[in-house]
Amino acid sequence: MQARTAAKAETHARIVRSASRLMRTHGLSGTGVVEVMRGAGLTVGGFYAHFASKQAMDLEVLERTFDEIRARNDARLGEARGLERLAQAVEHYLSADHRDGPENGCAAPAVVADLAHADRELRESLGRFFDRWAERLGPHAPSTKHADARQRALATIALCVGGLTIARTLRGQPLSDEFLRACTAWALPERGRARKRPSSKRKRVRRDRPA
Repeated sequence: MQARTAAKAETHARIVRSASRLMRTHGLSGTGVVEVMRGAGLTVGGFYAHFASKQAMDLEVLERTFDEIRARNDARLGEARGLERLAQAVEHYLSADHRDGPENGCAAPAVVADLAHADRELRESLGRFFDRWAERLGPHAPSTKHADARQRALATIALCVGGLTIARTLRGQPLSDEFLRACTAWALPERGRARKRPSSKRKRVRRDRPA
C-alpha cells in the first residue's frame, strides 16, 4: 500500500511539473490536459485519477508554482537588503535571460491575461502572489515623495510583469530590449541618479604670469 501511495504521489508530481512548465510558456489557456499528460510521459486516461477537473489542476499548479518562485527568489537574493536587494530583484526579472527562458521563470506574465476572465479562486491565487511579493519587496523599496514603500513595491511589480510581458511578445526585435531597459530605469531611479552625478570640480589654481 505504501509503495502504491508513493508511486501515485510521484506521478502526481510529474503531472504538476509538466503543467507548470507549459503554463509558464503558454498560459493557462494554452495548457491542455493532453499536452500536460504527454509532457509527463503519461496517458490522458490517468488524469482524472489525480484531478477532478482541469480547473482543479490549474489552481494547484498556480499555487505550487508561485510558492516555488518565492522560495527561489529568496534563495537567490540571499542577505541583500535595501536598495541593493530591490535592484537585484528588478534586474534579474527584467533580464534577457528571464525573457528568453519562460519555462523556468515567473508564471505571472503568461497567466495574467487568462486570469482576467477566470473564476474567483484562480484570480485570488494571483492576488495572493502579488500581495506576498509586495510584502517581501516593500521593506527594501525606498519611499519617494510621490509614493510610500508599499505603493512603490506594487508599481515595481507592475513594471516588472508588464515590461517582461511586452518584451517577450516583441522578442527578436530591438524594441524588446528597449522595454527591458526602460522599465528597469523607471523601477530604479536611484541608480540613474548615481550614474549622472557629476564629479567634484577641481579648484582652479591661479598662477601668476611671468613679468
